[in-house]
Amino acid sequence: MREALAYNVVLHLPDAEIFYTGQSIEELLEEWQKIDSQENTRAVVILDLDLGDGSEPLDNLNRLLNASLSIVVVSALASARTVRLMLRHGAAAYVSKSSDAEALRDAIVGATNNQQYMSPDIAIALLGEDEVHVALSQKERQALSLYASGMKLDAVASSMDISRSTASEYIQRARKKYTKAGIHLTNKTDLYRQAQKDGLLK
Repeated sequence: MREALAYNVVLHLPDAEIFYTGQSIEELLEEWQKIDSQENTRAVVILDLDLGDGSEPLDNLNRLLNASLSIVVVSALASARTVRLMLRHGAAAYVSKSSDAEALRDAIVGATNNQQYMSPDIAIALLGEDEVHVALSQKERQALSLYASGMKLDAVASSMDISRSTASEYIQRARKKYTKAGIHLTNKTDLYRQAQKDGLLK
């Protein structure tokens, strides 16, 4: 797959220069550091969601974004929720592995111009998939809504008249249910947005 992608890049973007091919984020960042000091250098990383090393896709995305790299996600794992998650967290484009070479070219060109792009089949999947609803218990909803609204854990526990550990357990259980549904709430901002979207915040 890497060889095929590299071939398509060279074929359809003859002015592009490939500085790394492999499956190691560490090695890629090391190579990028060697050329990062060059003026007018813009780099796009074609990232597979599954690198085969057990790493988390969001962690990989964030590490690359922190290095000022633009990210084109290429993956067969094209659920609508996964696409939304990666684009919301900063990916410039999302292309399925079944897309044609022109889609990859358009995605890379878009990424270099700070424009989001998704291949047509991905766009259709986004339009056709219904929203996922997560069933939370009353206590989980209450704890999550209080915590997402800005309360600290001790304040949540006090408001619900429960122990701090119980309040934490409710929040963690709610997070796990969202994760199981494909919604990754990695920080308090994500919690706030999701709670707002689900009508948990008044």
